[in-house]
Amino acid sequence: MTKLDSAMERFSSAVDKLEATINRQVVRVQAAKLLQEQVDTLKEDRAVLAEELDEMRAEARRLNELNERASETLADAIEGIREVLAEA
Repeated sequence: MTKLDSAMERFSSAVDKLEATINRQVVRVQAAKLLQEQVDTLKEDRAVLAEELDEMRAEARRLNELNERASETLADAIEGIREVLAEA
């Protein structure tokens, strides 16, 4: 084997290693991009869910207030009926 053949073999091996390294790096970059897209999607979903949760909490407070008013009205009505029955 001549020096030129030996140098060409080393060069070819180095190019192969470089290509393999580049391919691995491309795969890593693609994986990182995919993960970032998934993180962005999760952040968007979280924001939507947080907004829905706030709306549900507000609705729950409103319903609790209505329930309290209805209970007070019902208690007043029961008391009124008792007074009428007591007079009879």
